[in-house]
Amino acid sequence: MDFLLGTQFIPLAVMMVNLVPPGIEGASYALFTTTFNAASGVASGLSTIVLGIWDVSKETLKAGDLSGLTKLTFLTTAIQVTPLLLVRLVPHSVSDLEQLKTGDLPSSSTLGGSVYLACVFLSTIFALFIAIMNVSSPGWMGES
Repeated sequence: MDFLLGTQFIPLAVMMVNLVPPGIEGASYALFTTTFNAASGVASGLSTIVLGIWDVSKETLKAGDLSGLTKLTFLTTAIQVTPLLLVRLVPHSVSDLEQLKTGDLPSSSTLGGSVYLACVFLSTIFALFIAIMNVSSPGWMGES
C-alpha cells in the first residue's frame, strides 16, 4: 500500500517543485514530504476512530452480521474517491503550470505559514496520541 501511495505522490511533487522559485526545490520537496507523512499519520488515526462508528468486532463478524462492515466499506470508499472532485483544479498542461507560477499570487504569507505549521504539529500530536492509545489500551475505541 505504501508503494501505491508513493507512486501517487510523485507526480504531485514534480508539479509542485516546478512551481517554486529556483534554488529552493529541495526545501519545497521536504515540505511536501512532511505534509504527506503527517497526512498519513492522521489517516491512520482517523481509521482507528471510524472503527467505533459501527460494530465491526470479531464477535459480530463471526456471528454473520456484516452490516457494520458494509457501512464502513461504503464510508471509506466515499472518503477515498472524494479527491476526484478536485482533479479539475490540477493544471492540464505545462502552459497552465507556467501561468500558475507567474500569476499574481503573494510569494509569502506569515498567516499561511503559521496555519501550515499548526496543522503539521497538531497532526503529529494526534497521530502520536492515537498510536500511544492503541499500544497502551488496545480496543479503547471499541474495536477488537
